[in-house]
Amino acid sequence: MYAYKRTVKSEVDSQNINEKRDLLDTIEDPYELYNDMDINEAPIDELDLKAIVKEEKKKIKILNVKDIKKSGRASISLFRLIPYLFLILGFIALKNNQVLDISTYLPSLLVGIIVGYIVSKDLF
Repeated sequence: MYAYKRTVKSEVDSQNINEKRDLLDTIEDPYELYNDMDINEAPIDELDLKAIVKEEKKKIKILNVKDIKKSGRASISLFRLIPYLFLILGFIALKNNQVLDISTYLPSLLVGIIVGYIVSKDLF
């Protein structure tokens, strides 16, 4: 939660905010066919098709290094990796010592998640 908050805050600080359509809009009109954009009423002979194609190609988002770097910071954060490492090592240790009882292990994880959520809410 902390890593995600830092990522969002850095995006807001850099004023790199892209307004997205709401989920219902995306489901009903995934290709934005029913937008209220002005339609060019010029005859087909007068349209510059090359310019239209170039403009549409600019709208297509391609996965690039900059976007990967931005999203990678939050996913490789120590705040996310250390708990997963602790979880995996704890599971392995319990399994190797034949003390793993799933009916106790999973509710214990739930308690840890709830406590972590409450603590992180208090920090922010």
